[in-house]
Amino acid sequence: MLGFPLLIAIWFGLLTGLLEVVLRTVQGFYVSRTREVSHDFVWMCPLANAGVLFLLGLVIFFVSRLWPKLNTLRLTIFLSALWGFMDLIILYPKIHHYAALLLAAGLATQTLRLITPYMLSFQRLVRRTLPWMGLLVGMLVISVQGKRILAERRALADLIPAPPYAPNVLFITLDTVRAGNLSVYGYSRPTTPQLEQLAKMGVVFERALSTAPWTLPSHASMFTGRFPHELSADWLMPLDSTYPTLAEFFRARGYLTAGFVGNTGYCSYEHGLDRGFIYYKDYRISLGQTVASSLLTRTIADNFRLRRILRNDEHLNRQPANQINEKVLRWFSHKEQRPFFVFINYYDAHEPYLPPPPYDKMFGPGRKYGKFSPLHRHNWEPAVMHRKLSPEEVQEEIDAYDGAIAYLDYQLGQLFNELGRKGLLENTLIIITSDHGEEFGEHGIFDHGNSLYLPTVHVPLLIVFPSKVPAGKRIHEPVSLRDLAATVADLTRLGGDPRFPGKSLARYWNMPAQALDLEETPLLSEVSRVTGRPARFPVSRGDVKALVFNGMRYIKNGDGVEELYDFENDPWEQRNLANLEESSQTLNQFRALLEKILKSEARSQNSR
Repeated sequence: MLGFPLLIAIWFGLLTGLLEVVLRTVQGFYVSRTREVSHDFVWMCPLANAGVLFLLGLVIFFVSRLWPKLNTLRLTIFLSALWGFMDLIILYPKIHHYAALLLAAGLATQTLRLITPYMLSFQRLVRRTLPWMGLLVGMLVISVQGKRILAERRALADLIPAPPYAPNVLFITLDTVRAGNLSVYGYSRPTTPQLEQLAKMGVVFERALSTAPWTLPSHASMFTGRFPHELSADWLMPLDSTYPTLAEFFRARGYLTAGFVGNTGYCSYEHGLDRGFIYYKDYRISLGQTVASSLLTRTIADNFRLRRILRNDEHLNRQPANQINEKVLRWFSHKEQRPFFVFINYYDAHEPYLPPPPYDKMFGPGRKYGKFSPLHRHNWEPAVMHRKLSPEEVQEEIDAYDGAIAYLDYQLGQLFNELGRKGLLENTLIIITSDHGEEFGEHGIFDHGNSLYLPTVHVPLLIVFPSKVPAGKRIHEPVSLRDLAATVADLTRLGGDPRFPGKSLARYWNMPAQALDLEETPLLSEVSRVTGRPARFPVSRGDVKALVFNGMRYIKNGDGVEELYDFENDPWEQRNLANLEESSQTLNQFRALLEKILKSEARSQNSR
């Protein structure tokens, strides 16, 4: 009695998942370039649906034990069909979920009516086709994994010999970490003791600025040396192949290139940041990732009401720093004897800030309700979105954020200790930075990607390279992360094309201060307009541009409103000087500088 209803449930689950894979693949070609799914989605999605319906079948069985007259076969068919139709209908976001449920219920009812007169034939169909669907899913697993392995082997076989004594490069981004909350930058809480030790071995840039306040354009800019407005990478578009990346630069010179990514939302292969990497580990194989692979299971698992009951706002597929470190060290233990370019992106300081013990209570009493984050709800839950957070809630978020940074710092120390023990840090250029910062209401705004105020673009930057970079030096002059590609190419001294735009940051310890003053150039940060945010957010009103030059910081909002701040003496940008009469000349200068930069880049693009 138990067996066949369960087979039907699994059959419907696999069928539903395979159909979803087909439809979402078509959507990927014609509707959206990114689906936020891994390559393993093609087999994880059927397994997720089959798993849910298997559990549903078990529930029906146990209910039938209490209610013997229940027709388990018919109920299983109806509920399985209901799930399947619901899963496929919600692929079209314009249909409200309640409307989708009613439509799915109607279709499931008609499906049951069609099957009932031919129940024996349907049972034979299930028995005959279920093994083939299972075999297909198994073949998809082998295909995806085999394709990846073969691609890596071909790429390794095609590598040219690397230059003798070529240095290694370890490029680390601490996603969403703003400089203002790091003790290595003078923060009152001891959030980064490991970075403080590392800083004694290299150079700390005290005022490094990202080119964008969110992940994809910032990483794309660091990898290519281009400004965000020159690149395709934006809210709905990945980075295209117009410009070479650092990974391509090193791979073309015989390097092993590997990427380990925590932020799958905007750093995955779908967003073009994997270009040039032989080995790129973004999505992991896990229960959470399997659940996230099917749109319906993800929708249910991410439901705010359910999460509120469970008191858990954690991402389904978050990879903590210790797991990323394990992957990095495992790769190092099996890599060939070649120089390497390794990129690591840690995601622990991204909201919802949920550091593990003891870091969850390192700077305060900890979360008030388990893993429930008021800020996460403020950012994303429609029912309470952008309501005013209380001072206690803001402090709870800052405490958790600082704890996440401290945990991340500890894991960095663990990674460096192990790499040092293996002798892998010798002749290695280390760059540690962040793609962007975070706001905690300094201008009535939280999160990131919503403005260009300093908390979202002032990021850490440490460069360590024994014998090539001075130890214990701190650079006060403002710099742009756009120059990192040129800096890495310069410090590794491999020569040849491509030449990345921008200027090497090595000039800040190789050139006298007087020469640097003569060389000062405006530093540009920018973010493009996005819909669906409150009207008071700068990004809701159009593209935003910001410049730093000559001790001042200028912001031009999309609606034409200008802001001007004393960059030297007002780091939190509390006093807008744009409306002062004595600022008119400075504003004219910034307008001309911004126009010149944008026109210069436009001419550069047109000349290619």
